Amino acid sequence: MKNNEEKTNSDGGSDASADNPSPKELLELLKSSRTIAVVGLSDKPDRYSHIVAAYLKSKGYRIIPVNPDKTEIMQEKCYPNLSSIPEPVDIV
Repeated sequence: MKNNEEKTNSDGGSDASADNPSPKELLELLKSSRTIAVVGLSDKPDRYSHIVAAYLKSKGYRIIPVNPDKTEIMQEKCYPNLSSIPEPVDIV
């Protein structure tokens, strides 16, 4: 299946969850990962992107902010896009 083709469920409708990992797979992915790039990370503590990234950072994950309008977020260098990150990233 090509990337731009949409999967369908048995009713012929779109199946948005077809590529989503199960809770068990998601847990294994998180356990085996250390570096997470957060695209659109906000420097505003009340935004969900910031809340989630702060939680992950408090649990020991390395957070790499991706936001073209900022130079630093959460005391981490901010990158304008994913291709400018100079190191391997486990999860985006």
